[in-house]
Amino acid sequence: MSCFSSFCVTPMASPPLLFSSTRNPSVGGDSFRRGFRCCPLSLSVSCGVSVGEETGGSAAPTLREVCGGKVPESILKRAEEIGYTVPTDVQRQSLPVLLSGCDCILHAQTGSGKTLAYLLLVFSAINFQKSAVQALIVVPTRELGMQVTKVARMLAANPVGGENMQKACTVMALLDGGMLKRHKSWLKAEPPEIVVATIGSLCQMLQKNIFKLQAVRVLVIDEVDFIFGSSKQVFLLRKLLTAYSTIDSRQTVLASASIPQHNRFLYDCIQQKWTKNDVVHIHVNPVQPMPSHLCHNFVICGKKERLHVLLSLLQKTDLNLG
Repeated sequence: MSCFSSFCVTPMASPPLLFSSTRNPSVGGDSFRRGFRCCPLSLSVSCGVSVGEETGGSAAPTLREVCGGKVPESILKRAEEIGYTVPTDVQRQSLPVLLSGCDCILHAQTGSGKTLAYLLLVFSAINFQKSAVQALIVVPTRELGMQVTKVARMLAANPVGGENMQKACTVMALLDGGMLKRHKSWLKAEPPEIVVATIGSLCQMLQKNIFKLQAVRVLVIDEVDFIFGSSKQVFLLRKLLTAYSTIDSRQTVLASASIPQHNRFLYDCIQQKWTKNDVVHIHVNPVQPMPSHLCHNFVICGKKERLHVLLSLLQKTDLNLG
């Protein structure tokens, strides 16, 4: 299994010193327990039993099978070309719920596959013949926005040999620090079907009536706990959820790796009308602190040495993976 590494380089007065490198044991299975609170459904998936044990030895479903014919063929072919063939736990549990049209809270670890899950929903909901913003993905940072945009554009590209399968889907990155004047002209001339945006840049456009959200069918808030934890962003997010669009006209997906007091958050989502009453909370791997394929490394070093140390770590990681 491939290993994805996350690096944190911390400036300190001391010289470079490798401090820690950890990896969790692998986890498998998808047994789950159900709980109910204030109408919404909450699914908690703990990985203690293998799929074979639960299903009498039958093979795990493919990503295509989990999608159940509700995702466009061109998108599925592109996903398979990229290498997405076997769904992760969160994809296996969430996609049937998402593709049924229910509002959903995706609560799973970093690297668990939440982004692909909600992007497959987005592509299933879009009318490729309609020139309008139909899906909006809100992210807390420019860096995350660039990552999500990259994956969305990879999926939107026509698969090999399928250049004439359907009209191309356009993905716009409306991120802080970007060229908002150019985006303004783009939105007015030929609106993209999907917009990935930071909350600040998005609300600038909405306040100036550059575009509206009447045609939006899916609204995704990624790293929702991060946005709600920021006093600068939370007011704009509340306005987006209740004023610029309403729960009756859209499907709402809230995604996060960590949601403190998630039962209270679920209750607030309904009471504040951020989601519909039948919102489903999917909590995957609640007892695992980190996915087994994700490694964390950090180094204590001087401020001027950070770039050199980071490059050394990346080169070392490439050699180990190679």
